[in-house]
Amino acid sequence: MKYRILALIVLIGVVVLPSTLFAQGYGEGLGIGGVLLPDRTPTVLVTSRLGESLALELGVALNVVDTDRRDETTFGIGFGLRRHWNVDQKLQPYIGGRATLSHQSIKFGDTDTSDARFGLIGVLGGEYFVMRNLSITGEIGFGMYFGSFEIGTGTRLAAFLYL
Repeated sequence: MKYRILALIVLIGVVVLPSTLFAQGYGEGLGIGGVLLPDRTPTVLVTSRLGESLALELGVALNVVDTDRRDETTFGIGFGLRRHWNVDQKLQPYIGGRATLSHQSIKFGDTDTSDARFGLIGVLGGEYFVMRNLSITGEIGFGMYFGSFEIGTGTRLAAFLYL
């Protein structure tokens, strides 16, 4: 499933990239991308700037694992806001926050378990523009999750193609 999503992103890039090479500013327009690392659950992201330095991000994650003994389904949605600095530069540091809602159900033999979680995550990161419409973001986050309560940190590497 991961390879299908990656192939779809590459196909979109090959079809759309030539027409978007002449974008005027860094990160202008609608950004479509995905999380590269960690690769536990394939996540598709959409981002757009609200004004010059504020960005809105929406994400949808879906992962289905089906083996002989274990069936696992994870679904998640989330949204976030980021405040960028140096918006006219290739490297744009940012600070922001994200809210997520996820549901995981696992069937292992005759045992069924499910878990729904709501998370609030503060992030600190940077977005580097390889070209005016192609970027890679890296961030570190500190989050608190409710449902099965957890406090923790994490990292994320993502890529965006701006249309």
